Amino acid sequence: MARGSLSRGGDDPAERSDTMGKLISMKQREANRRSAQRSTGPKTGAGKSIVKWNALKHGLLASAVVLPQEDRAEYERLWAGLVESLQPVGTLEALLVEDIATIYWRRRRAVRAEAAKIEMTMTSARLDVELSQTEIERDEAARDIVKLHCSVAGLQRLGEVFDDVAREIRQDGKLSDESVTWVERYWEWSDEDVDTMRGAKIVPDAAKTELFKSLLALIQAAQKEFRQQRKALEPQEAAIRNLRSAGAGILEDSTGETILRYEGAMDRKLHAAIAQLERLQRQRRGEIVAPAIHVDLTKTT
Repeated sequence: MARGSLSRGGDDPAERSDTMGKLISMKQREANRRSAQRSTGPKTGAGKSIVKWNALKHGLLASAVVLPQEDRAEYERLWAGLVESLQPVGTLEALLVEDIATIYWRRRRAVRAEAAKIEMTMTSARLDVELSQTEIERDEAARDIVKLHCSVAGLQRLGEVFDDVAREIRQDGKLSDESVTWVERYWEWSDEDVDTMRGAKIVPDAAKTELFKSLLALIQAAQKEFRQQRKALEPQEAAIRNLRSAGAGILEDSTGETILRYEGAMDRKLHAAIAQLERLQRQRRGEIVAPAIHVDLTKTT
C-alpha cells in the first residue's frame, strides 16, 4: 500500500473543518449569551412601548409618511405615545393605532402648511410696507412734493425737511443749497429772492432778515398743514393695514381651499380610525357592540 493511503479520522480535512465550525459556533453562542445578559433593553416608557410591538414590523407607514425634512424620531414618539395611551392588543388594533398616528401626522402637516401660507402672506404685507418706505425715500430724493403729500410717512418727512430749513435760518443765518432747493420747489420765489437765499446776491441785512422772516412764517404754516393732513390720513392708513392683516389670516386662493379640504379629509379618517379601534376594543372586552352605520357624505340627492 502506498504511503499516506491510510489516514486517521482527525486528519481528514473535511472532518477538521467540521470540528472547527462546531468550536466557533459554540464560542459564538457563548458570546451571544453573555451579551444578552448584559443587555437590559429600553428603559424609558416610550422605548418600551416601541419595542413591545417589534414583531409587527411597525414603521412601514413611517417610511412613506415622514418626509425627508421632517423629524422621524418625533413621529415615532407620537406613535409610541398613542400605543401607551390606547393600549392595543393584537395585530389589527396595533395597525389601527399606527394608522391613527399617520393620519394625525398628515393632519398636523396640513396645519403647518396653512400657517406657512399665512406667514408668507403677512411677510408679503410687511415687504409692501418696506417698499412704501423705499418709495418715500425715492420721492424725497426727487423732491416730489405731490407724492410726499399722499402718505403719513411722506408728510412726516416733509415736516422734518422744513424743520431743518428753519433750524439753519435761526442758527446759521443762511441756507444750504439743499435747503434752498426744497424752498424753491415748495413755493414760488423770484430769482432775486433765490439768489439772496443762496448768498449769491448781496442785499442789506434788513432785507435779508425780512426775507428769512417771511420764509419762517411760510414754514410754520406748512408745518400746521402737514399735521392736519397726517391727522386725516392716519385713520385711513390704519384701517387699510388692519384689513390687510385680517386678510392675511384667511386662506382665500385655491391653495388655501386645497389645504382646508385636506384637513377635513384627515379629520374624517381620524375619527373613523378611532371609532373602529374603539369598536374592536369593546368587542375584545366582551361588550355588545351595535353594527356600524356607514354614511356616504360624498353623495347628494
